Amino acid sequence: MNAKYSLPLFCALLLAACSSTPKVDDATAAARARHLLMEQQKAAQQLGNPLLPGGGDPNAVNYNVSTAEELEKIDNGAEGEVFFTDPDNPDADIAGITEAFESKRHGNGWMGDYMAARRFARQEGRPLLVWFHDSVLSPRSGELGEHLLDSPAFNAWCKDRVVRIKFDSGIAIDDKTRESAKYGIDTIRRYARQFGLTKRPALAIVSPRGDLVMGIDGYNGFIQETESQVKDGIERCEQEIREDRAKLAAKGYREWHAAKNGAKIFAKIQRLDDEHGRVYLKKDGGRISRTKIDNLSQEDQDFIRQYRQQRKDKKDKRPHE
Repeated sequence: MNAKYSLPLFCALLLAACSSTPKVDDATAAARARHLLMEQQKAAQQLGNPLLPGGGDPNAVNYNVSTAEELEKIDNGAEGEVFFTDPDNPDADIAGITEAFESKRHGNGWMGDYMAARRFARQEGRPLLVWFHDSVLSPRSGELGEHLLDSPAFNAWCKDRVVRIKFDSGIAIDDKTRESAKYGIDTIRRYARQFGLTKRPALAIVSPRGDLVMGIDGYNGFIQETESQVKDGIERCEQEIREDRAKLAAKGYREWHAAKNGAKIFAKIQRLDDEHGRVYLKKDGGRISRTKIDNLSQEDQDFIRQYRQQRKDKKDKRPHE
């Protein structure tokens, strides 16, 4: 190489190399944030028992099990809840359940995680209201929120009876590049197609089991008509839930209440641990909670005593070998 061109060419190559070097900028920071979030989720092992005052022991441990046999093996005296693996997503992290319980503690507003909302609706036996919103491109959806879905009157009507989730296409980004939105555009559209909905706004009223009870595709500006449709759909879903629970009641399910914080679950006795004074309660769907018998209401404790006595009487009536 000619010497008089060597230095300028070297400098040019160096500048080109520098200009093409990726910056340690927002993309790197976002990647680090995602990695940190994943590590935090992996470490999220503790929830506490909602049947305990204040949400339970912060040192409580939760387990994912698939069979009753596995449940027996982990009976180590921990005070947490024991959850069967999520049938919708066996690889799901338990952090979504934390969000569900937080939603209950902090009110009845719109949730941002569909699977967490589904789990919470099933746990509580409530209808699920899904709002496909677009805060940027759909003025009609904004009107629907202002005049109905976000109104104080509707919020009061839904309180403690409806689980709500909002998909906002206005803040979603393409699925492959999103960094801040919970769901990307493709994911939101896929959920909407699942319910046969294509417009914005659109509403879906879904049973705790995930079945569509009513879909409202679009908003025509008649607020009273839409409000009537929504409330009728929710009340119809509530009736279906009551009928399902009546069938489960015949199989031993009932509503259990915490002695102090008012929490309740619909479940049946899985087994009693008289040695440690604990009861395992199996909820619809397979999840099992364990709590101290003393944490339950007096009525529940009386029921357990009757259950224990009935089981003893039944055992005594068996022919002796």
